[in-house]
Amino acid sequence: MKNKIIPILFKLLLLLIIIFLIFLLGKFIYIKLLENKLNKLYDNPVRINQIYKDYTYDEYDDHVTIMTYEGEEKKVSIPSQINNKPVYSIDDSAFYGNQFLEEVFIPNTVIRIGHQAFIGCDNLQIVYFPDNVLDVGDWAFRVCPKLKSIYVKKNSISDNSLKKSSFKNYVVYH
Repeated sequence: MKNKIIPILFKLLLLLIIIFLIFLLGKFIYIKLLENKLNKLYDNPVRINQIYKDYTYDEYDDHVTIMTYEGEEKKVSIPSQINNKPVYSIDDSAFYGNQFLEEVFIPNTVIRIGHQAFIGCDNLQIVYFPDNVLDVGDWAFRVCPKLKSIYVKKNSISDNSLKKSSFKNYVVYH
């Protein structure tokens, strides 16, 4: 009986190892695909300084970058698409000094938040972070004295990016 259990346990252990390796490979491939998107952010824009509601954006072949926000809303949901193209990036200083903003919802299409993107947003208190942000720029949320919480899914790609930033103390898991 004991001789039959050992090969079964060995096969079960081997199966678990294979499943774990497949999971890691899938996550690695997913991150590489996102990194390819991140590299495309810097291609030449097709159209620049376009207007959509309170946003100025640059349009590329396959995505959009938010360049500025000039609105006066307290709660802002950044669009996930403009002109049927996903919003991949919030550019450097895009929300600079906005005194109205208190909460911002960033869509899952965003993979980059630029340097000083929300700097000087004195009333910003809550940020809802997407799962796939690979790059959080330096000082992205600097001089936001009322900032209390950056909501992010635990162990997401964004969580790992935030752990490397100076904003890790604001992270709240959901």
